[in-house]
Amino acid sequence: AQELKDFFKANHAIRTIDCFDISHFQSRYIVGSCVRFVDGKPDKNSFRRFKIKTLTEQDDYAALQEIVQRRYRNSELPDLVLIDGGKGQLSAVQQVLPTAYLASLAKREETIYSPQLPSGVRLDLQTNVGKLLIALRDYAHHFAVSYHTHRR
Repeated sequence: AQELKDFFKANHAIRTIDCFDISHFQSRYIVGSCVRFVDGKPDKNSFRRFKIKTLTEQDDYAALQEIVQRRYRNSELPDLVLIDGGKGQLSAVQQVLPTAYLASLAKREETIYSPQLPSGVRLDLQTNVGKLLIALRDYAHHFAVSYHTHRR
């Protein structure tokens, strides 16, 4: 928790992290996932799958906004909301969760963006923070893809 707090220059401990991802096949069967890690371990009772209800065509930004709003409609925010994506995905979620502590993780570059890290920081895969954030993102991705496959 302290390493994450230091990495993100946060003013609070980061123990609970939710990570969101979107999956689709040729803009069809659009689904989303949210996985929660508490103290670095999966909290499977808090995992959520979402069938996108408001879109008929692929729009990752709108899909993320929908599932984030649905996820927190009646529940507390975690210490950190992590989005699978880059600056655009982060900006889309900021619009619907302006008070949340947010970050996004871009796949190819393994670069993390947040309001505190606007230029992005390339993750060091040898550090605990790097390993945890990559594992979270990959977990959310796998969870979304498996639900998407099931729906198809």
